Amino acid sequence: MSLNDAQQLFAFFFAIYFYMIIDRSHATYQAWDTYAAWSGKSHTINRLLAAWLLLIILPVTQFAILFTLVGVFNVTFDPTLNGVLRIIQISISSFFTFGYFRLYESLMHGYPSPFFSEEDQKKSGREIRPHFRAHLVPGILYIAVSTLLLVIALYF
Repeated sequence: MSLNDAQQLFAFFFAIYFYMIIDRSHATYQAWDTYAAWSGKSHTINRLLAAWLLLIILPVTQFAILFTLVGVFNVTFDPTLNGVLRIIQISISSFFTFGYFRLYESLMHGYPSPFFSEEDQKKSGREIRPHFRAHLVPGILYIAVSTLLLVIALYF
């Protein structure tokens, strides 16, 4: 399977952004604490399941769909203003992964009790920002605008 230039660019930036959300989710929320989940701690299991869904399954599924779409179109990167704009649009369009991180944050902050025990909240000094929509709306916008940028780069 050979990849065209647009697919390589899209995959490169997706890999960077994907790594960033995985690392940030672990540092901020201990989303990948499999030891505690294996021990049967329900809060940790809930965080892990939510992370798998919102930070792995959904972004990788969207990546696969968009990656395939990028492969169908013949996107050229001519040394013109349009070529440069396409490079920028395709690079930024991989940023949709951060939208899924914001959706994950909306769950963690909007409904903290299923994901953190009171002891965990006090011990870590984690600030709960309970404005669910303040995380949800930007998350949806990151996903929608990034996807729209890719569609614009492919069709225009």
